[in-house]
Amino acid sequence: MKSLVIVISLAIAGFFAWQQFDGPSDDGVGRDRPAAPVTVVKVESRSFRDRIPALGTLQAWESIDITAPVSQRITSVNFEDGQTVEKGQILATLRQEAEQASLRELSARLADARREVKRLTDLARKNQVAQTDLDSATTEVEVLRHQLSELGAQVADLTIVAPFSGVLGLREVSEGALASVGQRLTTLDDISRMRLQFTVPARYLGVLQSGMTVVARSAAFKEDFVGQLSAVGSRVDPVARAITARAEVPNDDGLLRAGLLMEIEITGESNTVLMVPEESLQSRAARHFVWKVDGEQALRSEVEIGARIPGWVVILDGVSEGEQIVRDGVIRLSGNAMSVRVVQG
Repeated sequence: MKSLVIVISLAIAGFFAWQQFDGPSDDGVGRDRPAAPVTVVKVESRSFRDRIPALGTLQAWESIDITAPVSQRITSVNFEDGQTVEKGQILATLRQEAEQASLRELSARLADARREVKRLTDLARKNQVAQTDLDSATTEVEVLRHQLSELGAQVADLTIVAPFSGVLGLREVSEGALASVGQRLTTLDDISRMRLQFTVPARYLGVLQSGMTVVARSAAFKEDFVGQLSAVGSRVDPVARAITARAEVPNDDGLLRAGLLMEIEITGESNTVLMVPEESLQSRAARHFVWKVDGEQALRSEVEIGARIPGWVVILDGVSEGEQIVRDGVIRLSGNAMSVRVVQG
C-alpha cells in the first residue's frame, strides 16, 4: 500500500513538471517543440459558379381532370388511352336529343321572326303599319336570339372537348354509362414543357435569380434535362427555413411525366472568388480556421466560408489574395501559433 502511494505521488509530480517545462506558453507557441513540417499554398482568386443542389417534382405545364358537367348518359367516347389531342377536339358526347330538337325549333322560330321584322320594316316605310308592331317584332327576335344562345350553351355542356392540346390519361368511362356531375372521364396533361417545383434552403435566397440554368436528372433516364429557373416564391417557410422555386424544363421528346422525382443542380453566373484547398481548413463546430505562414511561424486565423466544390472552399472573409497558408500538415498544428518548416509538396 505504501509503495502504491509513492508511485501515485511520483506520477502527479511528473505531470506538473511536464506542464511547467514542456507545455504551451501563454502566447500559444510550444517550448522546445520541433518545427512542424508543412507545405504551403498561396491564396488565389478563381472562377466560380454557384451550384445549388435540390430535389424537385415534375408537374405538367397544364393539367386537368376531364369531368362530366351534368348528370347524363354518355352516347359516344371519341378517345383512347394515352391519346394526343388538339385543343377543341371532341372527347365525349352526352345525350342531347331533346336539346338538339329545341335548338332546331328555336332556330326556325328565329328565322320566321326575322322575316316578320323585314316585312314590317317595309310596311313601316310606307306608313302602312304602326311602329309599335315593328318594335314588338324586333323584340321577339332579340328574345329568341337570347334563348337560342342559352340553349346553345346547354348543348355545349353536353359536348366535352379538350380545352388545350395535350396527352390524355386512361379512359375511365364507356359508352352508354350514366355519368354523374363531376365524374372523371379521363385526365389531360400538356407535357410539351414541364414545371419543376422544388425547395432550397433560405440561405440561397440571395443567389436565386430567374433565368439561372437548372440541370435535372432522374434514375429513369440516362440523359440530363436542362431548363431555366422561372420563378422564386414570395415567402420563406418559417419552420423549414426553405423557399419554394419553380423551373421550366422543355420536354420536346415527351419523356418526362408529371410526378417524377428529379435531382436538381442550379448553376449561377460565373464570378471570381477567393478559394483555398479543403485540406487547409481546420474546423471546430461552426467555426473555421486556416494557418497563415509568416516566415517560420504559422498563425491560426479564423475565416468565413461560403460554398464548397470538390477539393476547394470559397473564403468570404479572413484571408487576402497572395497570402501563404498551410496546405498539408494542418493536423500537426494546434494552439494559436506554431513554428513550422516549409517543405516541398
